[in-house]
Amino acid sequence: MSDVEIHVKAACEKRLATLEEFEKRRYMVVGDLAIKTVEQAIEAAAALEGKHFHLQPRSAHSNRLRWIKEKFPSLSKDVDELWGAYGALGYASVNGERARKVIDAMERVLGEIERETRIRFK
Repeated sequence: MSDVEIHVKAACEKRLATLEEFEKRRYMVVGDLAIKTVEQAIEAAAALEGKHFHLQPRSAHSNRLRWIKEKFPSLSKDVDELWGAYGALGYASVNGERARKVIDAMERVLGEIERETRIRFK
């Protein structure tokens, strides 16, 4: 299995888990899983260019964010929404409205990466 395939498989599984947890009203984990989903999608797209952020764990998070915002500037707001909601959902367990926004942002990010790379996450 190639690097791209490994990250795509991880993103798909994490996406389904995110949606399942939302349906079960387990909002505290929705933010975490959505971020993990998007991180794997970013890794898959970056792997097409020979980039592997996960190989340098200390800088992986910041490098992923920098790369996605440079490569897909239109996704900057959605990426910020995801990371901003992490604390609100993970620690304050806000209602399902914020979790719904996170899922919508995750889906927009995945959709744009799919359109630009032809990788399929759904």
